[in-house]
Amino acid sequence: MPKSRGGETVNLTTLLGIGTMFGACVGLGAFVGVLADRSLGTSPLLALLGVGIGIFVGATGAYQVIRPYTRTSSAPADTARTDDDVRSD
Repeated sequence: MPKSRGGETVNLTTLLGIGTMFGACVGLGAFVGVLADRSLGTSPLLALLGVGIGIFVGATGAYQVIRPYTRTSSAPADTARTDDDVRSD
């Protein structure tokens, strides 16, 4: 199983949940888009828009689930480093 730097393991249930959520978002967006196209006669404009919104919502949700596994540490980065490579002659 893949591990994050924090020591937490990503299990199969989490990965299946991400895939199911993403598929449901895209499928629901397409379904609502097709229904709206039928009632408004704008085929395939709203179906494509629904798929696009579904992809965006699914990707955002997947990111929210994956984000805790990608955090490296709570220590702040050392941004005030001195340049060791600069010579002052």
